[in-house]
Amino acid sequence: MAVLLGWGLSSEHAAAQGSDTAALRSAENLQRQLNQEDAEMRQAYYANAPISERLSIEYGGTFRYAFNIIDTAQSQETYEQIYDLRLFTSIELDGAHRFFGRLRFQYNQWDFRGTRATGPDYDDVGWQNPIGEIYWYEFNLAGMIRAQTGTKPDYNFVAKVGRQYVIWGQGAALSNYMYAGIFDFSWRDWKATALIGVTSGNDTIDWDLSRPGYDTDTQRLFYGGKLEYSGLAGHRPYVYLLAQKDLNAGQVALLPLSLPTIPTTFNYDSSYVGLGSNGSLGADLVYRAECMYEYGTTLSDPLSRDGSINPVPQQNATISAVAGLGGLTWLGRDPADTRVDFQIVAGSGSSDRFDSGNTFGGIAPGAVDTSFNSLGYVNTGLVLSPDFANLLCPSLGFSTSPFPGGGIFENFRIGVTGFLFGRILSNAPLSFQTQRGGTNYVGGEVDFSLEWRLLSDLDLSFKYGIFMPNQAAFAPQQSGTRDFVYVGGTFAF
Repeated sequence: MAVLLGWGLSSEHAAAQGSDTAALRSAENLQRQLNQEDAEMRQAYYANAPISERLSIEYGGTFRYAFNIIDTAQSQETYEQIYDLRLFTSIELDGAHRFFGRLRFQYNQWDFRGTRATGPDYDDVGWQNPIGEIYWYEFNLAGMIRAQTGTKPDYNFVAKVGRQYVIWGQGAALSNYMYAGIFDFSWRDWKATALIGVTSGNDTIDWDLSRPGYDTDTQRLFYGGKLEYSGLAGHRPYVYLLAQKDLNAGQVALLPLSLPTIPTTFNYDSSYVGLGSNGSLGADLVYRAECMYEYGTTLSDPLSRDGSINPVPQQNATISAVAGLGGLTWLGRDPADTRVDFQIVAGSGSSDRFDSGNTFGGIAPGAVDTSFNSLGYVNTGLVLSPDFANLLCPSLGFSTSPFPGGGIFENFRIGVTGFLFGRILSNAPLSFQTQRGGTNYVGGEVDFSLEWRLLSDLDLSFKYGIFMPNQAAFAPQQSGTRDFVYVGGTFAF
């Protein structure tokens, strides 16, 4: 191989120096011959080489210790310590077959300080499940062809199957741990993606918090497709359809937990149509944008709207909701890697709901449900972190590495992001409790971050967020400021 490579470099040098057509033609013919011989040698190598010479194995792990101070909605502090050990291995064969697996051993220790009634669920205390966090197999057709022949085809097929973290589009419609298969078919500038999978119950927090087992047994089936085009310079537009089937449908609970109780049946089937794009606007501006329409059916609220405690029959209700996000990042392209990021998130809400996502206290019988719900995630702050329903949230962030010249502080980075929270309909609920009616402005939040890679395998992190509510939008007991503190260190080995 080294001799052939030397011949190729010599022929290219000769072609560059020569001025007559014959010399150029000779160089081109020699290059074609070398390419052919190289392909034949690759085929012979992979046909005869033992698997030990074609197999690469990587392994390692991380240990993280973190201390959190988290305020409840009543501004009462709870303390949490996290001990998190993760071990991984990555195995690759011939550039075509890849397996990745990661085990997680995480222990949560809480001090609720008298806030157990409003604190985290008991399942968030002690050892966390599952131990097998991620494990998947991936097949790459183009990688196999390139390894065997040395040529890169203008088509490809990639299949990734197993327990994995799935981010669909910008992550607003779906961003969750799943047992899933993702299949990519690409040809030149086009790529089609198919997805089918079921959520992982232990790692999924449902939007319907009134359903028993919402944080330990959420089974939702997702399937859909996405089409992406990369033929436009600097832009990658895409369109998708994603369907969600409630596998917990038919579950019945007596709510509320205290008497008198009302039988409540659960079912929420939804689909999401999305249109979006990623790309750049010039050399220093990077953008992202996506809009979504949600449709489907759910069951109405069993609570009467006349103020009585008498239950009403649940009915099928039509879902018709919209949401969108947009972001623009300015890259300073300086030694400090300075960045400024603007983002805006919005979603429709429903004034016919008592709660934005629950079935108990949900959509009124006979009404169209315009509250947007999904298992997606987009950064809306450390403290309040609201979902899309009835939300309007612009944010502006800044980050930089103030000491880029080298030394112990070279990998020291600071950031600050400000959020404003508003509700589109003042008489519709958000994903957290507010007073109905009145002002649309809910409050603001400022998040600070500090990351310091002290050593190549040791990273220190500090995050602080403070939410400052508009007191007119909250009940008196929930109108105080709320804080979030995170201090952690991660050691990689």
